[in-house]
Amino acid sequence: MRARDASPSTDSGAENAFSLLADETRLAILRVLADSPDEPLTFSQLRERVGVTDSGRFNYHLGKLTGLFVKKSDAGYEIRLAGWTVVGAILAGSYTRGDDVGPLPVETPCPTCDGQVEATYADERMHVRCTDCDKTITDAGIPPGVFEGYDDADIPEVAEQYVLSLFAQARNGFCVTCQGRMKPHLSTESDDPHPETVCEDAMAVYKCTRCREELNSGVGLAYLDHPAVVSFYYDHGVDLSQPNLWGTAWRD
Repeated sequence: MRARDASPSTDSGAENAFSLLADETRLAILRVLADSPDEPLTFSQLRERVGVTDSGRFNYHLGKLTGLFVKKSDAGYEIRLAGWTVVGAILAGSYTRGDDVGPLPVETPCPTCDGQVEATYADERMHVRCTDCDKTITDAGIPPGVFEGYDDADIPEVAEQYVLSLFAQARNGFCVTCQGRMKPHLSTESDDPHPETVCEDAMAVYKCTRCREELNSGVGLAYLDHPAVVSFYYDHGVDLSQPNLWGTAWRD
């Protein structure tokens, strides 16, 4: 199971959008508006909460955001969906755990050899591997903010649920990075740069048609939420809505 980091878009529109965020005051404006989702803020209210005394300078920065990231109406200023996305990205990456975490034991045995599985979180990536056969089960980028408020012992389970949510979104056809259209296909000759993965014969590959995001998984994970699969496992005492699915998702 592999979730790759997307390469940045070279589209001029995207570059222009990023350039609008190249100022701390503008980011502060978005943060303040995100903290007031139920009521528009007037110019004076917004400026006061951001903490900028120079009205002209504040108006300049607010004007740069208005349209794409901020909506202006007679009632005041509100954050747009693009602004929410920016704030969400900031929050997802703003939490710092400090040192790397792991290796931590994972309860689910290896789907290949039934050996002991362990998880390590380092450099914003979760690496799950078998200590017996040394196969990689998961190598996925996970924002540090995902683990905020959790103890180290909870990290494998939290990471598992997060990764499964990424693949659920991909199966529904939406890119986990840019929300573009994601198309699945079955690959028997994977170009995954990690041949030590537990998936050796075939992989389910999800590619975004807009950005370069790509997710690879075992074929079993591609059908994990299919009604027939869910029913079969439930009839045999396994609830697929519960955690500890590292092994189940890989069994073809």
